[in-house]
Amino acid sequence: MARNKLFGVVNLTENDVYMKQLTFNRPIASVPFLGRYRMIDFTLSNMVNAGITTVGIFLNDRYRSLMDHISSGKEWDLDRKQGGVFYFSPYATPDLHSQQRGDISTYFSNIDYLTEASADYAVIMGTTMVCNIDLKKVFKEHLESKADITVVYKTIMEDDFSFERCNTVTLNEYGGVVTFGKNLRRPDMQSGKKKISAEIYIVRKELLVDMITNAITTGENVFLTDVLHDSVARYKVRGYEFDGLLKNVSSVQSYYEASMFMLDEDHIKDVFFGENRIRTKVKDETPTYYSEDSDVQNSLIANGCKIEGTVINSIIFRRVTVEKGAVVKDSIIMQNGEIRANCKISHVITDKQVVLTEGTELQGSPKNPVVVGKGSVL
Repeated sequence: MARNKLFGVVNLTENDVYMKQLTFNRPIASVPFLGRYRMIDFTLSNMVNAGITTVGIFLNDRYRSLMDHISSGKEWDLDRKQGGVFYFSPYATPDLHSQQRGDISTYFSNIDYLTEASADYAVIMGTTMVCNIDLKKVFKEHLESKADITVVYKTIMEDDFSFERCNTVTLNEYGGVVTFGKNLRRPDMQSGKKKISAEIYIVRKELLVDMITNAITTGENVFLTDVLHDSVARYKVRGYEFDGLLKNVSSVQSYYEASMFMLDEDHIKDVFFGENRIRTKVKDETPTYYSEDSDVQNSLIANGCKIEGTVINSIIFRRVTVEKGAVVKDSIIMQNGEIRANCKISHVITDKQVVLTEGTELQGSPKNPVVVGKGSVL
């Protein structure tokens, strides 16, 4: 595939209400994941692995941490003279009243990025999905099907609640998308299957420009996602089934479930040890220190930590201290955290720079983990 066939559009207008404390100071895109990554790493890596060299990130709000993480895009080979990474802020949009109602005015105000792109097709992605997908295959099928728009979906069981509130797709017998819907939990849930949108779209550049312009002109839609969903009534929209590992992160519960899911060696291999690698910002750290009294079981521990206590089925980020006598079980401890002596925690998520003082006990559950906000001292 020629390197100039595709360019990237990262859509950061995502519902983070159910992420609670984890997104008070950051968007979902920069939520830390699995010890060293951020959620946007999967989006950028999938794009770059497909040969995309130009990526536009349409920011929403609270984006300082995101820009600090990505910077010039060097880690993803996006620090280039031609192409590279571009940031588009909603606060640069003159029509503030429209911006308060949606994101389509931000896209329209930065329409030059789309019209002047050297590539012919746009790949539009969000950041709530954890996956390692070969977009080259998706693009090849898009061209072969002669579709106007292709949307990637994953077939799941109806009783898989980790994709609750995600968008669904309904296909006809020919693989065409008929409607988009919402995955809601019902008391009469059956044991059948449903198709969940991975929020990955491929669309011809000129068509995308026309749809955005039409949305502004008519006022029918104020969100890009709605524009794409309503396109099924006017254009040929095809579905592409992704059969690899896909996890959703759009709530505290789904974040916790996706993180714990990755402690299985087979699952982490599917995402991180395939032909295409997931890239992130590199931070050099000293090796983690484990004392003779430490006890670590089935856990993922980043560099720069000091482990003197017990860690079981947990994910420990960089520069975390677990003191002697402390027990961390089924929990996620983000960077620069301190779990002091004789603490007992289970099913807990601590954000960055949290200190749990000596003897603290916290108990959550898999469906309702306890979340401790950034910088808290308990």
